[in-house]
Amino acid sequence: MEFERLQDLYNRCNPDEALSPGDDRNVDIDHRGVRGAHWTNKLARQIELSRTPVCQLFTGLRGTGKSTEIQRLAARLSDPKRRNLLTVLIDADDVLDLTVEIDISDVLALVLQQTERAVLVAEGGDAADALTDGPLGRLWAWLSRTDVEIGKITAGIDAGAKAGIAGARAGIELNLKTNPTLRRRVRDIVGTHLSTFVRFVHDELQELDWRARKLGRTGIVILFDSLEKLRGTSLTWKPVLESAERIFSTGAPYLQLPVHVLYTIPPALARRMVDVSFLPMIKVRDAEGRLHPEGVEVITELVKKRIDEVALDEIFGRAALRDRIRAIALWSGGYPREIVRLLQTVLELDRFPVDRETLERELRRAGNGYRSIVYDSGAIPWLAKVNRTKQLITNNEQEREAADHLLQNNVILRYLNDDEWVDLHPSVAGMQELAGPFPDATDATLEKGA
Repeated sequence: MEFERLQDLYNRCNPDEALSPGDDRNVDIDHRGVRGAHWTNKLARQIELSRTPVCQLFTGLRGTGKSTEIQRLAARLSDPKRRNLLTVLIDADDVLDLTVEIDISDVLALVLQQTERAVLVAEGGDAADALTDGPLGRLWAWLSRTDVEIGKITAGIDAGAKAGIAGARAGIELNLKTNPTLRRRVRDIVGTHLSTFVRFVHDELQELDWRARKLGRTGIVILFDSLEKLRGTSLTWKPVLESAERIFSTGAPYLQLPVHVLYTIPPALARRMVDVSFLPMIKVRDAEGRLHPEGVEVITELVKKRIDEVALDEIFGRAALRDRIRAIALWSGGYPREIVRLLQTVLELDRFPVDRETLERELRRAGNGYRSIVYDSGAIPWLAKVNRTKQLITNNEQEREAADHLLQNNVILRYLNDDEWVDLHPSVAGMQELAGPFPDATDATLEKGA
């Protein structure tokens, strides 16, 4: 294969890239019912039908397609032929430090900032004007009146900004993510005056909603993506997760807004909360371990959207292509990011077509990381019970911590049909220590002589 062709295919298989609705690599995963629902429709209908503001919580493991679903949702809700809402899409990766604890003040200040920017752009203005006399400027003025010392923290931060309040306003935008001193100060102020702060944000959002309606929209919807990536570091993951739990469970009433809003949340929180929509994996096996052909067919379609059939014949060999894709699908457990990541791994190999033994080797190598996580968890007896029962039941704090950690690291996968169930990633389900009822995916799916 020519180098430029190989390079193009390799980059079409970027596992970390969220696809926009118009991307030619998109697959309508839900048309065969392999995730238990049509997820864009499931998320949209409550907002479309309700005459009062809706607050939704949405989660799923990283790489299952949440961001793609949210972009589809944004396109649908903003469609003038449908709900015709002004859509505000916020990516937490861009505006928050996701390795540290989160606070209500972070979320609401960013909601206000990004909503004002979206309204200004819709009005034909400049989003940078959000730093002057609008809601964000009034927020900064309120913070400065409440704590006169806060201005000193941002002094000189933006050397290109005009001295005084304008520089401070620029400073708050630039540094809520990167300046921990400022972030702590804002949190302290809001924590002391929480009701006043929440009422201020609500009043400003109501005015922004009115401005959106003046433009012919029927209101505003805010989609706050990537908050599910809150995971801290190996040392801080627990307090970071606990901070998210505080604001999305006990603090959830403060996050209900006078406009429609959807927040993504860490998947571990879905176990201890109600009314959370959890995006499942593509079902390639049912809860009893039987093959689900429709799921394999959807994954085959996903693969062919990334790599055309001529190239696939060259990479895997025409006679073995069906079996190779089936092996990848079953090894992945229906996990979209793993499928795309494995395609990149295959494209890195030196020689095509890829034979059975080579693919087996790559699948074993890809599973090593998952097996290491299991050994490090110290929860093998409990995980063996999950493997047998397909239920995520915890009876003590140690098991709860293990469940959180293993969910966050994609060892435990979630599925939906009429009922929900969980399963272990196939690379660990066959471990002798877990005594699973089904054989390892590589042994079960790579047919001899294929």
